[in-house]
Amino acid sequence: MIEGVDGQYYLKAGAIPLPGFWRLEDKFNMPLAEIHTSGNVAQFREKLQQGMERFFQKMMPEQAVVRYNYSIQTDGELAWSSSIGSEDTFGFGRKDARPNPSIENIHFRSERQALRRLPRSGAILFTIRTYFLPIIDIAQEPGVPGRLASALRSWPDEIVRHKGRKAYENVLLKYLDEKHAEQCANGLELNNSNTYPF
Repeated sequence: MIEGVDGQYYLKAGAIPLPGFWRLEDKFNMPLAEIHTSGNVAQFREKLQQGMERFFQKMMPEQAVVRYNYSIQTDGELAWSSSIGSEDTFGFGRKDARPNPSIENIHFRSERQALRRLPRSGAILFTIRTYFLPIIDIAQEPGVPGRLASALRSWPDEIVRHKGRKAYENVLLKYLDEKHAEQCANGLELNNSNTYPF
C-alpha cells in the first residue's frame, strides 16, 4: 500500500497465492477504504474506516503490527474456495457458498496478518500467513467445539451475512454441539486453565 497525494493508501503491488475469496486484479489501485467496502466488510464505514486510515498514516517502520482473523470455508481448497464459484466469477463471496456441505468439507481458515511500514519508500507491507484446518481435526481438542460454537452464535447479523454462516451453520453447529456434549460427558472441565485449546 502506497500513500497517494490525497493522503489515502492505495494497493499498488501484491502477490496473492492463497486468496480464498478475492482476486488481486479486482482490488489493484483501489484506496484502502474501497478495498474494504467493495468486499462488503461488515461495519467498515461505521466502525473501522476512520481509525484504520489514521493508523496507516501514523505507522512507524520500527513497529510491526500483527492481528488474526478467522472464517469458515465449506470446501478443502486452500488457494481458492470453489464452493463459491470459479475464480473467474467476480462478485461472489462466502455468502454464495453451496449450502449444507458435509462436515468433512468444512474447514477453519485463519490468517495471521502483519503490517509494517518500509523505511525507505514509506509503503505499508501487508503480509498474510494462512492456516487451514479441517473442523473434524480441531474439534478433537478439549474445549474447542463449545468455544467455537459459542463464537459463531455470537456474531451479529452483519457478520453472519459477511462470513456466509447460513451456508454451513446447520451442519457445523450441530456437529460442534455434539462434540461439545461428548467432551463434557467424558469429563471436560470447562474452567480448567491448564487446557489450552487448539
